[in-house]
Amino acid sequence: MHSCINTPGSYYCTCGSGYTLNNDTNICQDINECAVNNGDCEQLCNNSIGSYWCSCLTGYTLDTNYVNCSDINECDTNNGGCEQICTNTDSSYQCSCSEGFKLHNYFFCSDIDECTDGTSNCSHICLNTVGSYTCQCQLGYKLDTDNHTCIDINECDALDGGCEQTCQNTEGSYHCSCFIGYSLDSDQYNCSDINECSFNNGHCEHICENSIGNYTCSCNSGYVLVNGKFCSDIDECNIENGGCKQTCHNTAGSYSCVCDMGFTLDLHDNCIDINECDTSNGGCDQSCHNTFGSYYCTCNNSYSLNADYHTCD
Repeated sequence: MHSCINTPGSYYCTCGSGYTLNNDTNICQDINECAVNNGDCEQLCNNSIGSYWCSCLTGYTLDTNYVNCSDINECDTNNGGCEQICTNTDSSYQCSCSEGFKLHNYFFCSDIDECTDGTSNCSHICLNTVGSYTCQCQLGYKLDTDNHTCIDINECDALDGGCEQTCQNTEGSYHCSCFIGYSLDSDQYNCSDINECSFNNGHCEHICENSIGNYTCSCNSGYVLVNGKFCSDIDECNIENGGCKQTCHNTAGSYSCVCDMGFTLDLHDNCIDINECDTSNGGCDQSCHNTFGSYYCTCNNSYSLNADYHTCD
């Protein structure tokens, strides 16, 4: 550490590397190389007796020139201990997780249940998966293009929903219905004709005639239909006296021809004279004389007709 060099007529002292001579005391004192320009160290300078050395901060390693420091990429070794993503930073590193996971204990990742933490934004049903989730819809709905919103399925667009006659779409469902005059079968798809006549005669007063999808009312002979359901008697006598030669009598649903006294109705509704004299001589004692529509009695000579117009005295 100390050296004494003799010279002609004198001498001098010298010091080893890392020391400096105190001229007053001729003692070698340590040089603190770190005091000048940090000993040319990039980061830490460590003085020692007669020397010094450079070192680095945590997260750095000393280069082979023993002066400069380079960052340690902790992610190069066992992914820095991170379960999923290791991101190197200047002098350090940090762990993180893929989308759908969250970091715990600084290194490990656990699945995020988006369905329970309210971040899924699913309209109807949320199904959690590892690292993600999917949305589903209730029956009668389908996912929109955003894969979150549920929109109604119009079942009637495809083959009328299987309905035989009318398909009516509703929110989340649909139902079949039938035209007027039909009823929906128990299968809720097909339609059958309603026999309106089977209930209260279709409210027809006389005759109810069922047809496919409808029905009509009609009346018995001698009646005319009123307001589509009711029947009113036709007074046949109002039209050309019902075809009767003498007297027409209207009846409910019909009519009859009758003749005046002294006439009788034949098979053709004609009134023909009755020959009263043909039956018991018309009740005359002696002579009976038929007339058109009547008759009279007479008596023989020396007899006179009584007040009853039939007996003679």
